[in-house]
Amino acid sequence: MIATKEPKKTEIELFIIKKVRELREARNVGQKKLSLELKLSISYVGQAEDIYNDVKYNLNHLNEIARYFNVPFSYFFPETHLEKDCIEEYLEKHPKVKARYEQTMKRYEEKALKKAEEQEKMKKGRTATKGKTKKK
Repeated sequence: MIATKEPKKTEIELFIIKKVRELREARNVGQKKLSLELKLSISYVGQAEDIYNDVKYNLNHLNEIARYFNVPFSYFFPETHLEKDCIEEYLEKHPKVKARYEQTMKRYEEKALKKAEEQEKMKKGRTATKGKTKKK
């Protein structure tokens, strides 16, 4: 049985990749040329456009691409938000990141519970000492 690779990109990342690729192809700019214009490795744009690769454009890249092609920065984004939860989608596509996130949340919840228990203990202690004070 042959294992199939799962795409590493989320819906919003795929949207951005599509917009960059369409613009690049419409202006007859190859992946290598755009990579060099962005002062990146020759293969960077090709890797960013590969849906199975973790390489992504960041905001600085998108700003430079917008400057290079003389388009607004907003060109690369949908007019309205996407309905899909892209963070949850990202976590599903990246199990190691999801595991780290879940561990972090577990520690956070444990600390919050411990703090709440300590506060409750202190509150009960104050209530008990108020009842013991004598009135003259």
